[in-house]
Amino acid sequence: MSSKKLVIAIVNSSSFGISYPEHLRKLEEFADLVRVDIPNDAPASVFHEKLHMADGIIASVTPVYTREVLLGLPKLQLLARHGVGCDNVDLITCAELGIAVSKVGPEVERESVAQMAVGLMNASVRRIVEGCSIVKAGEWAKRAKISLGVDFKGATIGLVGIGAIGKTVARILTLGFQANVIAYDPYVSAEEIKARHATKVEFDELLAKSSIISLHCPLTSETSRMFCAKQLAAMNDWTFLVNTCRGEIFNQGDLINALESGKIGGYATDVVEGEPIGGDHILLATKNVIVTPHLGGYSVVSLRGMGETMVDDMCRVFVENKFPGVIANEAINLENSRISKFRKTGRLD
Repeated sequence: MSSKKLVIAIVNSSSFGISYPEHLRKLEEFADLVRVDIPNDAPASVFHEKLHMADGIIASVTPVYTREVLLGLPKLQLLARHGVGCDNVDLITCAELGIAVSKVGPEVERESVAQMAVGLMNASVRRIVEGCSIVKAGEWAKRAKISLGVDFKGATIGLVGIGAIGKTVARILTLGFQANVIAYDPYVSAEEIKARHATKVEFDELLAKSSIISLHCPLTSETSRMFCAKQLAAMNDWTFLVNTCRGEIFNQGDLINALESGKIGGYATDVVEGEPIGGDHILLATKNVIVTPHLGGYSVVSLRGMGETMVDDMCRVFVENKFPGVIANEAINLENSRISKFRKTGRLD
């Protein structure tokens, strides 16, 4: 370790600074960088041992930063989420301790994740992965045994959540495929949803009418286990499900039962509860399932933008004494934080 004052830890990120090493070089101008891997099930003591020296953390979707973890990180001033969601961070404790939490703005990832969602949708309903497998196995003639696909044109496709990513998916499906898009989002008005190329419906109506359902909601206390046996049973037979938000939206056991029984036509997901998962995960052995390793933001434009956001947030706080670009816990009382001090004095140090 050099004599530089600041330490920035890059935690559980397999992408930050890899495709764009210039992001690392920019941070190294004013801080020491350390890469840290922490298992999902690690006790708080492991966090404290590996991160006690960190002034800033660039955080991936894992692990979970609980209150117990955060209480043992006395130097931490900025936790920057290398992504949009902050469900793995205790925002209230961060605010209480004066730790600002920043995140990537929705405009950075929306096109990339929306494209991924539509791609998964196509792959699932047209059995693209299955078709590729039989050709590679030299069994071309088996194509006649593959289930017939669903045409998007005229199909009713339901979106759960129609924020930045959901509305982009709606635009693609409506203008590009001429689908009939309906959306459930209690926080967006019918007029605004119409402007986003969809029709507002209640959740039960979405379940009953959709041939395909795509999830674009954050993981919160309201959406956790939003899809259990009751909701899956209320869907049309052979409905297809696409998930690019969080695996915890589903009760996994109920989902697997619905797939195995044939109630659900297919499940295509870029996210899994407890990720990263191994090759022996039960979901991978379930029929009509496609799982990708959280690739939604892995495009040239998105990954570069995410990295630039992390660099900008760190520079703003530690070099320029300014706010991060998007503060996830800004709405929480930060009276004793460095951010609050900046509001009062114009300085963060």
